[in-house]
Amino acid sequence: MPSGYRGVILWADLSARSIERLELDEGFYRTYMGGGAVGAYFLLKETPPDLDALDPRNVLTVAPSVTTGCRVSGVSRCSVVALSPVTGAVGEGQVGGYIGPMVKLAGYDAVVVTGRAESLSYLFVDRDLVEIRDAAYLAGHTVSQVYDLLNQELAEQGKRLSILQCGPAGERLVRFASLMADRNDAVGRTGMGAVMGSKNLRAIAVRAPQRSQIEFADPDGLKQLNQRAKERLAESGFPATLHAYGTPGVFGVQSEAGNVATHNYSRGCHEQYQNLHGPTFEPQIGAGKTTCYGCVVACRKRVRVDTPYDVSDKLGGPEFETLSTLGSNLDIMNPAAVAKANELCNENGLDTITMGGLAAYLFESMEEGCISPELVDGRTLHFGSPEDLLWLIDRVARREGVGNVLAEGFEASVRHFGDKTAQFAIHCKGQGLPAHMAQVKPSQAIMYAACPLGGDHMSSEHDWLLAGQGEICRGLGIIGQGDARSTDLAKVRMTVYSQHFYSLLDTLALCMFVWGPGNLFTYRELEDLLRFTTGWQCTLWELMKVGERKTNMTRQVNARRGFTRKDDVLPDRLFEPLPDGPSQGAHVDRNLFPKMLDQYYALMGWDMGTGNPTAEKLMELGLDWAI
Repeated sequence: MPSGYRGVILWADLSARSIERLELDEGFYRTYMGGGAVGAYFLLKETPPDLDALDPRNVLTVAPSVTTGCRVSGVSRCSVVALSPVTGAVGEGQVGGYIGPMVKLAGYDAVVVTGRAESLSYLFVDRDLVEIRDAAYLAGHTVSQVYDLLNQELAEQGKRLSILQCGPAGERLVRFASLMADRNDAVGRTGMGAVMGSKNLRAIAVRAPQRSQIEFADPDGLKQLNQRAKERLAESGFPATLHAYGTPGVFGVQSEAGNVATHNYSRGCHEQYQNLHGPTFEPQIGAGKTTCYGCVVACRKRVRVDTPYDVSDKLGGPEFETLSTLGSNLDIMNPAAVAKANELCNENGLDTITMGGLAAYLFESMEEGCISPELVDGRTLHFGSPEDLLWLIDRVARREGVGNVLAEGFEASVRHFGDKTAQFAIHCKGQGLPAHMAQVKPSQAIMYAACPLGGDHMSSEHDWLLAGQGEICRGLGIIGQGDARSTDLAKVRMTVYSQHFYSLLDTLALCMFVWGPGNLFTYRELEDLLRFTTGWQCTLWELMKVGERKTNMTRQVNARRGFTRKDDVLPDRLFEPLPDGPSQGAHVDRNLFPKMLDQYYALMGWDMGTGNPTAEKLMELGLDWAI
């Protein structure tokens, strides 16, 4: 019997209403391991280059990894991968909570869905019992309503249930619709909710006995590994802050560094930033915390508000990115208002980052006189107005009026409203940018432009890694020195090597708050984790190659679809010096940035002209079949 993995992938074809079980050998699992790499593998194998993301033949993969299911902190995530209706490129999002471990406990290493059901359906997985069931009665219901309805229908004594669903925005094919796992966790980015909606699939419900277990190679070693996390947490710095306040606990320090998107990315800090700082609003609206499967960090904070907005504690509270994109970036500095906007997005299944970016685009376009109220259902929308934001979220989720325009994304909105509004559309490859300011963090300028997923802040470590030096930096083989805003070769090298490492974390479905550089575990303890779960004697060299392999696979999906270096561009606003605040004058150097991209492609081993993997690089990584 294998250790760590099941050896079986569940394949559901909704068009044919068929269920298959793919049995794969150890070589497959040692090469791809799980997560985003497994999802990219099926995209390369199963989708033609010209396939539209909303075509039934798009392949949606929900994949934990060979390590998932052990009770060690930070080993609870899974990836959801498909072609993205947001970017037209590869799409991927990660999610914590319980859905990843439940897929493994139910007996599978991944769930793959293709085709389109004739009517709204959900996929029920309970070990050997796998069925495509009618979901007409779930149509149009909010995320928490569907969660309650499916629990009433499927709850069984002695078993646990986890639900991954698209929400009503996904049903209506809002291109940046998210997925919600149970009620606290989101696959926020790249429109995976719209993909599920395009398949007439409202949910995947996974049930397994509470006492079911996965066979691991060294259970005692895993217990010792988790004990280290418990012992280290109190003195761990960043994870300890997350334990106390969740990601809102860093809003203050990021603002003081001028690194929080404000007024549609035109500033790096808002004067009232303390209002959205976790330690400030936690005593006012905090409602406890939840945690992911087996994790001691417990960083997921809940909120509850009665006035001036009614916000329940059923869904997770706003994270750092949401506090910015639905808060400071719209000049909305009331934490209760941001919490309500976050709840409305989560109930409908909307990416809070892209929703906030589109709202900022519309607000500034109206502020500058480029869009008249007649084109926005007779309303004038303003920065600093929670009521305008809440109204707009509802319109987008329902695809009504101006919401139907924004539901198609940035580029479609610019085509609708005119070229004069293009300067206010802050995105990369159609995906709204996160809170972190590329003007302040040169590594993120590279990642926002070149990441296969579009603008993404979770695909490499940020600039502090090079500035900090020491073993945390050297341990990844990073050579050279530089401060947080340096832009020389050492910074590019840091970006590339840490991208390989973060790609590894996404492949192993590990949480970067626990396994990222300088957190609860060391690089060498990754080797321990693989040995204790699978019995494999993996070296850090092998694991870094796993991460590099995954990045090259996702880039190769895009290359087949016609993406090249010409698509690795930044919005013009990022080249403009910030006017004030702690990061006054910071900007991406327009003349230097092409040189940084040259260095990035060279270090990645990609073609300098196209920015895509060479045949030699693919052969090196064992991907000759994907050439």
